[in-house]
Amino acid sequence: MIKNKKSIMFTFIAITLLMVILISFLITMQTSTKTQTDKIMAKATSINAFVQNIDINMQSSLKASGNQVVLALEDYMDVRDVYLAGNSNVVFREAITQGTYQGSQLRMMKQVVQGEAINFTIGATLSELRVVASRSNIVLSFDELNANDISFTMKSPWTFGMDMQVKNVKVMDKEQELVWDLGTLNVAAELQISRYRDPFYLVSDDVNISVQKTNTTEFETSNQLNSFITNFEFYNHTDAPDFTQRMFGQFDSSSVNGYETILGSAGHNPNTPNPSSNSYADFIYWGTKASAIECNVAGVPGIKLDNEHKLLYTGIPCEGI
Repeated sequence: MIKNKKSIMFTFIAITLLMVILISFLITMQTSTKTQTDKIMAKATSINAFVQNIDINMQSSLKASGNQVVLALEDYMDVRDVYLAGNSNVVFREAITQGTYQGSQLRMMKQVVQGEAINFTIGATLSELRVVASRSNIVLSFDELNANDISFTMKSPWTFGMDMQVKNVKVMDKEQELVWDLGTLNVAAELQISRYRDPFYLVSDDVNISVQKTNTTEFETSNQLNSFITNFEFYNHTDAPDFTQRMFGQFDSSSVNGYETILGSAGHNPNTPNPSSNSYADFIYWGTKASAIECNVAGVPGIKLDNEHKLLYTGIPCEGI
């Protein structure tokens, strides 16, 4: 009987110890699982925050590279006193992906600032996003950009647009426990051309005039026209070339996004005096477009305008029209 009591006691103690061990194990497992879950949740939160802003960050990269492309190409035009040649999209694509124009390095696309080399090509600016991601233990991957995945167009007379496709975009943690497969991202950015020099003035007149949109919507007096000329303002007019066409010296082109100005009476350097017109509309003055008749402008001495522009800027046609 005593032995049975001892057996029962030993059994009870053994069961109790097993229960304590089991409970301890379960508590440890729960703690470990909770810790692991917390880690994964923290990773997910961090990656999700990065993903939520990836479009904006890629847009900033495109904007930074695109801005530098325009500055670099205008620098090339200024130094060599030439207009660009070729297809505009091909030229811009080469500049933004390679940092070159017709195979020649554009000095403003790769610079050394305070001893640090800075590369403004789109591949380099996008790679900066990888660096930013890695600081948060995030891996950002995407296919190498193809030049044909980037396009450029005028969105308005005053806005230069860029579109880019970034393919096979993935965002993950370093252990690759969590992966966001974003596929192809379509990234768009715009630049205001008011930050750049007008190409016609830059090359044909050898002066730096920024593209400043006039606030005048309809010209009614000679005072408005004089102010327009004196302040080097520009006016949207669909018979004129747009900003891109101006970079390529396309004087005789026209665009719905075209803009123009009227030159003052003195100090200009026609690259090739127009044999077919004496109009002081800038793209006519420096181009070859013909106009049937030109006439003086009352209140604005020293200049002539073709009939279309005389009517546009004064409301009065040339006599005899």
